[in-house]
Amino acid sequence: MCPLKGDKPVNLLYRGNGLMSGCNFLVTIGQEIFSFSKVSNLASQVEYEAVQEGGNNDYPLLFPKQKTSPDTLVLEKGVREWTYDPAFNSLWEGMHVEQVTILVFKYGILLRKALFFKKGLIIKRSFSDLDALRGELLIETLEIAHSGLVEIPV
Repeated sequence: MCPLKGDKPVNLLYRGNGLMSGCNFLVTIGQEIFSFSKVSNLASQVEYEAVQEGGNNDYPLLFPKQKTSPDTLVLEKGVREWTYDPAFNSLWEGMHVEQVTILVFKYGILLRKALFFKKGLIIKRSFSDLDALRGELLIETLEIAHSGLVEIPV
């Protein structure tokens, strides 16, 4: 039963004021700090094998197995007209990167989350489509394959 606050029940599993929104983030690759407009595919998963036990038909047994495909982090940023970014332009497909960290801040100063992977490989660098009739921003995308994203306690 839910505890009562006044005469209304309170759900202890959901507290709307504790959810994160409107966060800033920072990405470091090695010793360099990069700014991206979007970071996606923040996931890490394990591959598993389901084995049906001989005398037990209720459920299969699940066992982790070695990964056959890496996880992929996708980083996007807008391309500026008049600036040259030597740090970002030093990243190219096929390059190994180390010590990649994503720091998530609340109000620009309070560190709330930190995600990390030790080694990765840049597998793709691409630009958005060019369409003279639409007038959209030119977006550069960088995809990094990695062995697993780990959350660092803050």
